[in-house]
Amino acid sequence: MGRLLRFGFLLVIAVLAVIWVWRNRHQVATAWTKVSFWPIAGALLTGGIAAWSGVPAWRDLLIGLGSRLRLRDAQRVYLMGQLGKYIPGGVWTVLAQATMAKELRVPRARSGTASLMSILLAVATAAALGAASLAVAGRAVLGSYGALLLLVVPMLALLHPGVLVQVGALAGRLTRRTVALERIPARTLLGAAGWLALGQLFNGVSFYLLVGSISADYSNPLLAIGLFSFASAAGILVVIAPAGAGAREAILAFGLSAVTQPGSAVLIVLLSRVVLTAVDVLLAAAAARIGRSRRSIVAAG
Repeated sequence: MGRLLRFGFLLVIAVLAVIWVWRNRHQVATAWTKVSFWPIAGALLTGGIAAWSGVPAWRDLLIGLGSRLRLRDAQRVYLMGQLGKYIPGGVWTVLAQATMAKELRVPRARSGTASLMSILLAVATAAALGAASLAVAGRAVLGSYGALLLLVVPMLALLHPGVLVQVGALAGRLTRRTVALERIPARTLLGAAGWLALGQLFNGVSFYLLVGSISADYSNPLLAIGLFSFASAAGILVVIAPAGAGAREAILAFGLSAVTQPGSAVLIVLLSRVVLTAVDVLLAAAAARIGRSRRSIVAAG
């Protein structure tokens, strides 16, 4: 039944996306003529920095739990494991990272805890950055509903080690996965949150470059950053969809429709998904290659 629901959800999203693009196909075609190389290259670069920033965050959490990995090994485990988010279900990233970390003598429960904590912190930091940015520059999108941003405030409690452990335990029960959550030092937790917030900021800049290129309006970076951060938080929470597909795009399209043409909004959202997917694949491939090179050197020695 779970597989059927996930397949049905993805099918509905795909059908709605096709209908949406078809209805706005002429505007999409017009917007496509504005696409140029350098904004795409900039979006790839900033998206790559954003994706990599999860590595030191996950590594710091792992250290706080009692296991230390070299940065090279942490890159391989984290970046390759991130491809698991493209599988519906919401737990595959955690399982993949735990499996690979075990080869490096890190207990599954410990690496799984670090992965789950990084996901929860990513939701909190993305929502906080999104709310702060939209509060300043999102009047055109929020209208008279700006007070709803206050709903993000309770999520900041996840930055407290005790609260994070309790929420993580609840998530483990909901996903029917046994993860022995442990309390880690507040300083370590805040350091990891800082890395993740930096990553969300660079993701927002990546989205801003695409928005500015296609809409020819670079005047409101905070709006783009806020929209993408808020949409990212929602996408993480919708675990039934791979990499937040559908939820993230819906929020971005809704927000952009207030400031740009529907066709441009469609193209921006689609390009952002393509760019960040390419970033994830390229970084995972690079991490895997580095790992193979290391094993070859050890074997030769």
